[in-house]
Amino acid sequence: MTKRRNFTRELITKRDAAYQAHRYHHGDEHDRPPMLRVMAGFGPGLPVAYEPRSKSDPLPWVEYNGDTGIGNWRYNGRECWTAPVEKHNEIIARQTISRSVYLRLAAAGIACEGWDDSAGTHARYTFADNSEVTWSGTDLYGAEVSNHHPIGEHGSLGAHWMQHEQPPYLEELPEFATGNYATDSAALVAWMIGLADRHGRRHQEHATQEDTAAALAWQQATGGFIATTADCAR
Repeated sequence: MTKRRNFTRELITKRDAAYQAHRYHHGDEHDRPPMLRVMAGFGPGLPVAYEPRSKSDPLPWVEYNGDTGIGNWRYNGRECWTAPVEKHNEIIARQTISRSVYLRLAAAGIACEGWDDSAGTHARYTFADNSEVTWSGTDLYGAEVSNHHPIGEHGSLGAHWMQHEQPPYLEELPEFATGNYATDSAALVAWMIGLADRHGRRHQEHATQEDTAAALAWQQATGGFIATTADCAR
């Protein structure tokens, strides 16, 4: 009897091997083998996350809504395929791990800014009491500290809140690392809202117009308060 093919295992093995070959390539950059991501859905497809609900889950691959952070569709391994990772892809840009977090926080009156430094790409928010938080993610290999990889390659989310204006100096360093994007992103959003409720919301000069408008809509709808820089300087 012919052994039944495990399409999911084949996809994961192929993706992992491509990642290793890409990461450890030496020589001409043009000959570097591409990384692969697992795709599913209509047309060119979208990146999907491997999030089985049990060891024998027949539909272990999840396609997320990039705006809400909710898993909408599930697929079996036969319905998925691998595709090379592209540096610039507008579809992928709407599927990044940060997009739904930015949108959910803005809807709660917290419009974060983007921030790049030598450690990677982060989001940043300064509260009314001048304490500050940054948050970002790592990919499923734990190798990329960034907010730009797609939900399908989510590994974990982490944050760093600090209050260094006056002693006692305080900080928190939570990690949201179940590997399930819905769980991890919801926990990060809830934690951030808790911080904002304690330390005060504040207008962020470099937040996007979309997120700033959503935060102001929250203020008008709830009667909440978002401090300005002038308010915080008093």
